[in-house]
Amino acid sequence: MATDDRTQSRASALEDLARSALEWYCLPPTTRLRPLSLGNNATFEVLADATTGRGTLDSSVDARPDSRFVLRVHRPGYRSVAHTRSELQFLQAVGKPLGEFGVATPQPVPDRDGNLVVRLARGAAEADSGPERHGDLLTWVDGQVRVPGEGLGPRAVHRLGQALGHLHNASQSFEPPAGFDLPRWDVDGMFAAEASPFRPLLGLEEILAPGDRKLFDELADRARELFDTLDGTAGSFGVIHVDYILGNVFLRRRAHGWDVSVFDFDDCGWGYYLYDLCPLLGNLAGYPGAIFDNPGYPPLRRAFLDGYRSARPLPPEWEAHLPLLMAARHANHCFTTAGLNVSPTPVEDAAWRMDLARRCLDLAR
Repeated sequence: MATDDRTQSRASALEDLARSALEWYCLPPTTRLRPLSLGNNATFEVLADATTGRGTLDSSVDARPDSRFVLRVHRPGYRSVAHTRSELQFLQAVGKPLGEFGVATPQPVPDRDGNLVVRLARGAAEADSGPERHGDLLTWVDGQVRVPGEGLGPRAVHRLGQALGHLHNASQSFEPPAGFDLPRWDVDGMFAAEASPFRPLLGLEEILAPGDRKLFDELADRARELFDTLDGTAGSFGVIHVDYILGNVFLRRRAHGWDVSVFDFDDCGWGYYLYDLCPLLGNLAGYPGAIFDNPGYPPLRRAFLDGYRSARPLPPEWEAHLPLLMAARHANHCFTTAGLNVSPTPVEDAAWRMDLARRCLDLAR
């Protein structure tokens, strides 16, 4: 089968799964479905006329005509149903406190039986013996992704830092319900293949050159030492976003400033709040980002950290560790490239990640 035919077959199978998932929700027969992304998780825009249908939408959902939702069909063999359910429980818990500060998050929509997650049959293009897929429905969030050089200045970056501070405050107040289960992004989760939430299929020896493997191990040792120090500090560990990047936050300009929407909590888990600052800092520096080796990084970095501090304390001495954790993120993402159907060029991608790790370390000089 040609590549285009395989791609079309997979897309058709995923859309069939999405339509079967919608049958679990109280949505009208006229509901429309449009693919947004068919990457790691398949996501679909759902447009539903909320004034008609086989039932009523959950009272927490804005039931206006042409209500918009996002349907996620999760990739098999990555997140368990328990992980996804726990992610959605966390979103439910932090939605209201974050909304009081103008920070929106997608909210889960229960199915007609009150479940946050629905189990789906395997698609026609998937092996019969493979793991089953599952899905969920989320409310839609509005806004626009902005990047340096294209509408993202210090004031907006300050707001993004503030929003992350509010998210961490909500996380620190969060009380996990019984059965709550999320992956851990501690040093083992970040640097040990057998503990990685990314579930790599290739070993580091298969994707990293000797020099890169040496740096990987050095970063693991330094991160372990730092995390041991943070473990002795109250309020340093909790549920984190993990992938708080410019591509996962929307900004909307208002008369009073900026409204922020934070989405894509697919990788959220237990981890260190300090680490959660690093993905977006990497974007601002251009590792990776819209402006590679961004000369405007220092004022944007300051705006981001000042914004965070306007919502939550950040000891000044911890700033010195940010380049290390930015580098650690890229080393950790070598496990992503070694995962199932993530990259056709894992060796090249891992080399690129380790090059970015070196550039992040250079920021400390």
